Amino acid sequence: MITERDKKMFEIMSNFGCKTFVQVLSKTLYKDEQQARNRLNKLKKAKLIRYVQTGLMSPRNAIYLTKLGRTYVADELGLNTVETPISNVTIHHFILEQITFYYLKKLGKNVQRASVIKWREHHNHTPDLLYTHEDKNVYVEIERTHKRADALSRIFINMQKDNIHKVLYVFENEKEMIRLGRKLPIFDKLILVDLPTLIKSSEAGKIGAITQSQFLINLQKKG
Repeated sequence: MITERDKKMFEIMSNFGCKTFVQVLSKTLYKDEQQARNRLNKLKKAKLIRYVQTGLMSPRNAIYLTKLGRTYVADELGLNTVETPISNVTIHHFILEQITFYYLKKLGKNVQRASVIKWREHHNHTPDLLYTHEDKNVYVEIERTHKRADALSRIFINMQKDNIHKVLYVFENEKEMIRLGRKLPIFDKLILVDLPTLIKSSEAGKIGAITQSQFLINLQKKG
């Protein structure tokens, strides 16, 4: 029997090329990886999902919909079932992106993957995710690696051209937010949050982000 939690997992997978990872599920729909694996094993026995080895130590496997699974998701849930490949280089970014997607959805945001809706064709910058606020776009960027100053400058110039409402930068944890956030260009529409804060704040119906100015003040206080 398909549960409501299964349907939420299928929705996540549908938006990300029909795949996910146990590391995503343990941070969203299940309390830990073991609980997630227990349910996944039942779905695998029902031939709705399959495991594909990544060649990495962690995560070892990606979770894909089978042909039967894609048929169920398309016919019963009306969701997209186009399967897309993923590079090992981007898997950890992909995991953070899926977790962020889930919690923004939980907060009632009409969040979308910009790459899926061909955003690049009509805009200057293509963010990882986006949603709307008062008819203006909020760009969402998952930041895991250091970018050169000139590359960051181009990104922010292009975002400014798109006349966005805000840009939300999401980091894996507070340490990474400090390491990478301090390098971002000054931009009055920039807000920042680390993933644990987003997850905790979502329980109160909030994103939990802070403005760039407050972030920089906090840095000064820490010395």
